[in-house]
Amino acid sequence: MKKMKKRIALLCLTALTIGFMASCRRMDVGYLRTTGASFTPDSINVFHNIDPTSDRAVGNLPFVSTRIQGVAGTNPVNFELAGVKAGSPEQEQLFLKLCREGEISVTGGLVVVSLKAVKQLPNGRYQLSFRVYNEDHEAVLENVFKVVVTDDELPLD
Repeated sequence: MKKMKKRIALLCLTALTIGFMASCRRMDVGYLRTTGASFTPDSINVFHNIDPTSDRAVGNLPFVSTRIQGVAGTNPVNFELAGVKAGSPEQEQLFLKLCREGEISVTGGLVVVSLKAVKQLPNGRYQLSFRVYNEDHEAVLENVFKVVVTDDELPLD
């Protein structure tokens, strides 16, 4: 009789343990909020012809955007290029190639375009989409930033 009670108790304990384990599911870690995420200004102008005596030319300094605003979440929050739209598929492929080579990057919510990349890109507008993610969350921000490539600096009004 005692053996029978012990076996029933062990069986009930095992069933209870399995029930608890089966009812538990993994909870998402942290949060990510991208509602209202934007750049101000929402574009960067880059130029083929820059003054050779300027700090940019002398120091080989890249063109850098402002940091994206309106993104909050559990750190680390990561950014990567999700897509690009341009005047032609060839321009899009070249832009993506330069990203893979590290000549254009999306780092910490900044867009960085090297002088080497600018020299290779044809004039035009490049509309960028970003993937923002952390451990358990992600969002794609469609067409949130533009890179405008021209030959010469725009005159200041």
